[in-house]
Amino acid sequence: MSTVQDLSVLHRRYSDLSHRFRSGWTFHQFLQSLGKSTLREAEGDFSADFQNLYASLKEVSQSLNASESERMRGRLDVIDRRLTELMVTLDEEDTRVPPELMRQFFRRVKTYDEKILTQLVKFYIYVQGGGPWPPGRLDKADFLLARLSEEEDETTGDVMLCDPPRLNEIFHGLWILLGAESPEPEVIFERRGVIDEIRADMQRVDTLDKLNEINLVQRFRDLKHDLGTFFFEPTLLLAIQETNLALKNRIHKLYRQEEQRIVAEYQRIFELEREVPVDRELDSELTEFRKDIERFERKLQSREFKLEDIAQIRQRMRTLLPRLTAGRADPEVRPEGRRLVTSTGEHILVDSGRAAELALSAHEDLLGEYYRKLLDALRETSPEMQPERLVLTPEMFPLRLEPREVLAYRRLYGRKPHDRELEQFLLEAAALRLRISEEAQEITSILDETSITGDSPIYGRARLTARLADTYVWRFSHMLSQALLGTDPLEPRQIEMLRMRLLREYSGLWLLVYKPFFGRRPGGTLA
Repeated sequence: MSTVQDLSVLHRRYSDLSHRFRSGWTFHQFLQSLGKSTLREAEGDFSADFQNLYASLKEVSQSLNASESERMRGRLDVIDRRLTELMVTLDEEDTRVPPELMRQFFRRVKTYDEKILTQLVKFYIYVQGGGPWPPGRLDKADFLLARLSEEEDETTGDVMLCDPPRLNEIFHGLWILLGAESPEPEVIFERRGVIDEIRADMQRVDTLDKLNEINLVQRFRDLKHDLGTFFFEPTLLLAIQETNLALKNRIHKLYRQEEQRIVAEYQRIFELEREVPVDRELDSELTEFRKDIERFERKLQSREFKLEDIAQIRQRMRTLLPRLTAGRADPEVRPEGRRLVTSTGEHILVDSGRAAELALSAHEDLLGEYYRKLLDALRETSPEMQPERLVLTPEMFPLRLEPREVLAYRRLYGRKPHDRELEQFLLEAAALRLRISEEAQEITSILDETSITGDSPIYGRARLTARLADTYVWRFSHMLSQALLGTDPLEPRQIEMLRMRLLREYSGLWLLVYKPFFGRRPGGTLA
C-alpha cells in the first residue's frame, strides 16, 4: 500500500515534469517562429508530440491519489522519457542557431514577454545538466536575461533596469532551479568587484577607438564565461545585467558622437574612388568595402550593429584612404582663383548645425541656381494647400517635387521644431534632381559625334553632377537609418522613396556620361 511519502514524491515529480514541459514547449515554439521569420527550415515540428504529452500530464494530474499511485508512476516514466528525448532534440537544433540570429529575431519581434523569456532561459538550465557552460549557450541566456531586464527611459531613450525587486525574484528562482551550491560571501564580493570595475572603466571611455583599444567588451564577455554557474548567482546576475545595459548605452552614445565623422570618412572614400587610376586589386577592395558599408547601414537601421562592426569599418577606411590619396595633386583651380567644387556632401556630415546655416556654400556652383529656383517657386504657393495637391498644380508640376519635399520647405522656413539637417538635405536632393534631369536632356539632344567622344562641355559638368549624386545617394542611406530610429513609421518609407527617385535619375545620367568610355582603348581610340 502506498504511503503519504510515496504520494508526495509523485506530486514533486509531476510538478518537475510540468515545469520542464512548459520550458520545452516554449522553446519549441520559439524555434518554429525563428524558422518562419528567417526563412530557415526547422529540424522538425513536434507540436503533436507536445500536445500528447500535455494530455498525458493532464490525465496524471487528475489521478494523483493513493489508489492510482503505481499506475501513475509508470505513466510519469513514459512522459519523462519522451520529454527528455524532445529536449535533447531541441538542444541539438539550438546548436544550429548562433547567438546573433537569436538577437536579430528578438529585435524584430520588439515585444519581450517576461514569462516567455524566463521559460527560454529555464530551457537552457534544464538541458545543461551540470558541467561547464558552452560560451554560445551562456551568451544566449545572457541576451535573453538582458531583454528581460531592460526598459526604455522615455525621456532619454536609454535602457535601464526594470523593476529590480521583480528581477531579483526571477533570478533567485533560476538559481534554485540550477541547484548549484551557493558561493561564499567573499567569493561573491570579489566577483562583484570585478564587474563593478569594468563598469567604472566603461564610464571613463570617451571614444570608440579607446573602447576598442582597452578591449573592454571582450574583457566583460570573458568574465561572464569564466563565471560559469556563478553567472546565475542572483547578486552577480543583477550586477551583470546592470553592466550589460550600461555598456549598451555607452556604445550607442559614443557612436552618436562620432557618427557624422564615420559617415564622412567613408563618403570621402566613395568620392575619391572615381578619381584614382584603375587598379584591379584596389578595385576589388573598394567593391568589398561598399558591401561592408551596405551591411553596416542595414545593421544601423535595425539597431543590430556591434562594436566589432564599427571597428572593422574604421580599420578598412584607415587602410584605403592613404592609398586613394597617395600622390594626389591639389584640386583643380579655376582661372578666377576659386577651387573647382568636387566636395560632395561633407559639409552636411562634418558640422550639421553650421552646414544647415550655410546651406549651399560648398555646392553653390553645382546646386545654387536650382535650389533657389525651388525656393522661389515654393515661396509663391499657399501654405494652406495640401502638399499632395500642390505638386500637381501647373506651376509646380514641372519641378517634379514630392509632397515630402514641400513639407521639408514648410518645416525649414516655419516656426515649428524640426530636424533642420534632414529638411535641408531633402531640398538639396530635390535641387540635385532638377540639375540631373536638365543635363540628361541636354546630352540626349546632342546625339552626334560628341556623344561618342564625350568632348562636349556638358559631359564635364555632368561628371561633377554624377559625383555629387553618388554621395547624396549614400547620404540618403544614413538619413534612412536615423529615421528608422524615430517614432514616425511613415518617415522611413518617404525617405526611401526619395532616395530611389534620386538613384533612378542619377543612374540614367551616369550611363549617358560614362557609356562613351566603355569601349575606348587605353590609347584613347575606340575599340
